[in-house]
Amino acid sequence: MEILVIDDDTRLLEEVRRILTSNGHLTDCVDNADDAVTILGSNLYDFVLVDYRMPKHDGLWFMRNAPLPRHTKTLLVTSYVDRNVIKQMFNAGISGYVVKPFDENELLRHMEFHSNNHKNLQNINPKEV
Repeated sequence: MEILVIDDDTRLLEEVRRILTSNGHLTDCVDNADDAVTILGSNLYDFVLVDYRMPKHDGLWFMRNAPLPRHTKTLLVTSYVDRNVIKQMFNAGISGYVVKPFDENELLRHMEFHSNNHKNLQNINPKEV
């Protein structure tokens, strides 16, 4: 999969890049929402992992301004756990969220769940639901 990671914590970016690339994913990392919106204009990603709290523009701003294709899944990756923020992020289009700190297995499980969930939804006949 091709994955974009957005977080102002450069140590976290490098650790997530290591996890994802060692598991066979192509990974781009940026440390701000503005650059992420620009990158999305010229690249297609299967997943976007986005932090909520960042300088200048937060994750909600990103979700409202990003040209995300319909197939792209977006996960909120944050240590800022606030019910209202999470609700706003879901309303803006995130598929799920991962709370920092997390380990490699937790991150990969969340991504697998949302990836499979997306594939399974495509194969459901609406009359069967």
